[in-house]
Amino acid sequence: MLDIRSLSKKFGSGDSAFQALKSIDITIEEGEFFTLLGPSGCGKTTLLRLIAGFEQPSGGQLVLDGKDIATTPPNHRPVNTVFQSYALFPHMTVAQNVAFGLEARGTNAAEVAPRVDEILEIVQMAHLRDRKSSQMSGGQQQRVALARALAPRPRILLLDEPLSALDLKLRKQMQFELKRLQRELGLTFIFVTHDQDEALTMSDRIAVMDGGTLQQVADPRTLYDHPANRFVAEFIGEANFLSGTVAGGKLSLAGQAPVPLPRGADASGPVTVMIRPEQVVIGSAGGDAVTLDGWIEALVFSGTDTHVTLRLQNGDTLSLRAPNNSHATATFAEGEPLRVSLPIDALRLLPEDVADAA
Repeated sequence: MLDIRSLSKKFGSGDSAFQALKSIDITIEEGEFFTLLGPSGCGKTTLLRLIAGFEQPSGGQLVLDGKDIATTPPNHRPVNTVFQSYALFPHMTVAQNVAFGLEARGTNAAEVAPRVDEILEIVQMAHLRDRKSSQMSGGQQQRVALARALAPRPRILLLDEPLSALDLKLRKQMQFELKRLQRELGLTFIFVTHDQDEALTMSDRIAVMDGGTLQQVADPRTLYDHPANRFVAEFIGEANFLSGTVAGGKLSLAGQAPVPLPRGADASGPVTVMIRPEQVVIGSAGGDAVTLDGWIEALVFSGTDTHVTLRLQNGDTLSLRAPNNSHATATFAEGEPLRVSLPIDALRLLPEDVADAA
């Protein structure tokens, strides 16, 4: 288990100082696939470099098995890193690249070859052991970089946006491959990405970061269904935001008659109401729902569904996704009127001060 306690990092001093991380507290469990997710400059790579030992913290602790390793040199930590660039030696073969990592750590020579063979089997690259890395595809180079990082048997594997250079199809394939490896080996993976789909696909838990702070730490479904604030809601998937007011235990939205609050909601006064596009129902939903009328402003066909932008009567816009296996999408046309419903229990209420904090 890795305990990150009040970890902070400041670059520079005086007026030019930049606070990259602000008192980060996370516990990462043994054998967990944990993802640091956020936009460029949010501090996720800085945090990864602190765990690796490439940077020293300005404050706080990195506690592994009860010992603070914050000042331990990188080569004395049970940690290894896979970089975005792979950092392979082009003049070496696959087997030589993997062996290099072991030899650099002083592994007994008699143990190197068997371990290289073992790890190349695991990453399904044994048949290319004698090929030079410069002669391989991006996906193959990715596997070799993984093999080299895994060969010394680290406790924790750090992955800094390792899939960003791959094309979409290969990136999807490698997402499942990474998760398979992590489960098979039982290692702790700490993965850095700005890609929400990668994070949702692979992670046991995700830490969403912005401005050097943690916005929310949770499993993928909780982040998607119950975001802590507007920043998380927007960064994890698509979302609609409408202004509403809660009074007397009821919600007023878009000029419609007040409706009961969603189950478990506790708010009063002005609120931001969030609903995902796929939760918007075409027509009248029945039961507890807010019914809204508008006209179709834009249609975007995307294969399995059509993305509809609706201009509501009060001037707000609402996005929804209509499955293309329904006959309704065939009759949609820009400028046509459309009635939709927002089921009450699909709504998430964010207090105005929290919604705007990010």
